[in-house]
Amino acid sequence: MYYGLKNFCRQALLTAAMLLLLTGCASLMGLDGDPSKRAEAPDYRVGDRWEYRVEEGYRLPLVWDETWEIVRIDAEGVAVRITRKGENIDDMRTELWPQPGLVSQGALMNVETRQFNAPYQRYRFPMKAGDSWSQRLDTPEAKQRQGQQPSFVTRAWGWEKIKTAVGEVDALRLNQVITFDDEDPWRWATHGSYEIWYAPAVNNIVYAKKRASYFERGDRYPTEERSAQSEIIELRSYTRGQP
Repeated sequence: MYYGLKNFCRQALLTAAMLLLLTGCASLMGLDGDPSKRAEAPDYRVGDRWEYRVEEGYRLPLVWDETWEIVRIDAEGVAVRITRKGENIDDMRTELWPQPGLVSQGALMNVETRQFNAPYQRYRFPMKAGDSWSQRLDTPEAKQRQGQQPSFVTRAWGWEKIKTAVGEVDALRLNQVITFDDEDPWRWATHGSYEIWYAPAVNNIVYAKKRASYFERGDRYPTEERSAQSEIIELRSYTRGQP
């Protein structure tokens, strides 16, 4: 019981610390907090293509290549085909963006494609240091199963130089805390902490670290922490579509 209580307290402290970080000041992190520097809404083109290398896991991580490509732009928005290829991984899904920063169909913590009753605010353009936004999502399946109404809090810390395979870029660091409503009699809710670097030069993220976990239930307290996600995403190439 002492072990479970200790883990429960540690999780509570980590959650509290993250919330304090999200309300902190970007300048304390040594980032460029110039409020006049903004990430404007991108001008997408059919054929825009981003290739990422993704690692999932700790000791023996799964590794795959993930490609995002805009295949259609019309009155409904932007359709993005996302493919994954690696050892024992070969799949494809589609995201729909009604406008830059909004997702009406897409994935959250994992590759499960979800429909959102109101679009998910992935980014809020124009973005600048100090911006923050929060949202509780809702899906058509919310009444049928758990985990369909997660909550987000996102904060833009500030700008920094990031070295990537496509050169050094200015990237706005975003921190996001996610809480899923997937608590059940055997486990507590899943909590995630994401660090994301968005670069206007490529109209997308260039690097991300995504961590999520949950605690199993004990007789009175949470007992053992389980990893739900441990992912690193790194941009490998960016190709601009034809105007």
